[in-house]
Amino acid sequence: MKLALMTDETIGLVVTLPNGPQIIDIARSAGVFVPHDPLSSGLLNGAFKDGADWPSILKHWERLQWPLRRLALIAESCPDHPSLVVQSLADRQLKGESAIPIVAIDITDMQPLDERDPTGWRAMKRQFVTPSQEAVEADPTATAETAQVIGFARPNKDESSKR
Repeated sequence: MKLALMTDETIGLVVTLPNGPQIIDIARSAGVFVPHDPLSSGLLNGAFKDGADWPSILKHWERLQWPLRRLALIAESCPDHPSLVVQSLADRQLKGESAIPIVAIDITDMQPLDERDPTGWRAMKRQFVTPSQEAVEADPTATAETAQVIGFARPNKDESSKR
């Protein structure tokens, strides 16, 4: 996800649309979520209404990444949405002012190291491991099963079974 400083001292979300790379004014486009998702609208409006504040965005990234991802998906699926404020990135010259030297930031979300499984080894291990007897006995949802043996051998006339 890429965020960039717009010329009017606001931060925008960079998306690739069919007509080229665009930048979404996040604060003015937060109305996209109203009325069906007021929480996302409130989070984005509260974080981006005062302009470019990179430290605050990074501090609250955990709460902002979901609404920003949704905003990007809405822009990609419906670029002509009336509540979206979109400007062409090709027309913009992103230059850092002396007060704000950061003009853009690219954030890549990664899972914590212990949750990543790029080879699928942990998933395969979980699939083929049989549960221990203690885990089965401790499981309150497990029901006691009774086994019943059913003989399919047909008895002969003399009541002895042959196969």
